Amino acid sequence: MNDLIEQFESELKAFLEFRYNLSLQQNTAERFNETERAAFDFVDDYLLNTPDLIAGDVEKSIQNILNDFIDKKIRDN
Repeated sequence: MNDLIEQFESELKAFLEFRYNLSLQQNTAERFNETERAAFDFVDDYLLNTPDLIAGDVEKSIQNILNDFIDKKIRDN
């Protein structure tokens, strides 16, 4: 189970970077909002295609990854 969660976390982090960089929004808050919405769609699709994981397995990871991602982007700007 831990391997599946680690795989999910890795893929979510990569998706967040990709999606944030893909955004055409100039306003940072709008970029974060757009990226976060896309991340939830990514998570839904991921869980639908991974029968061994459920939302409860990754809920805490999702929140931590999103918070860390936003904090890092704010520090880097």
